[in-house]
Amino acid sequence: MGIRDIADGALRNVNLIIEPPAVRRGQHAILRCMYDLEGAPLYSAKFYRGQLEFYRYTPGEFPNTKVTSSNATQVLIRNVGFGLSGNFSCEVTADAPLFSTATAIGTMQVVELPDKRPQLFTEHTRYEPGDVLRANCSTPPSRPRAELKFTINNMVVSFQTKVVDFLNVTCKDEEKPMPRELDDRVP
Repeated sequence: MGIRDIADGALRNVNLIIEPPAVRRGQHAILRCMYDLEGAPLYSAKFYRGQLEFYRYTPGEFPNTKVTSSNATQVLIRNVGFGLSGNFSCEVTADAPLFSTATAIGTMQVVELPDKRPQLFTEHTRYEPGDVLRANCSTPPSRPRAELKFTINNMVVSFQTKVVDFLNVTCKDEEKPMPRELDDRVP
């Protein structure tokens, strides 16, 4: 087997899997770098957030600090915050004589789910056909913001001209509640 034969098969199927791809703020995420060296030895596996390298595994070298749950194929990120939303990558390099390198990219989204159900407020508790229905539906803070839909008699209401939609106000990395108002005639 010549060097050309090794080069053709030294590194393939490099993939970055982020589990879960949408992680709740404060929870843990695992970045799994899957690859096939096809018999070649590993020179290094590196993990990046954007352009910043934050973890490197090189066989035979041991970190000065204790790294648990991280190795040549995965990194555990604890207590994720909103600032970690975005692209991550892993770069794998096969050892000599080829030092072939391949990179895979994945995206993580950090989310904050509403801690309560949406609340619906109406002017009246009972409506007759032809009455004007004014309603407000509000959700607790969430990120990304919750998408609200009104239904009347199990039919989704169109919001082309019948709704006033307030934009979220962002303050200190928290999304404020999103009210949505409906002003329509009862069918």
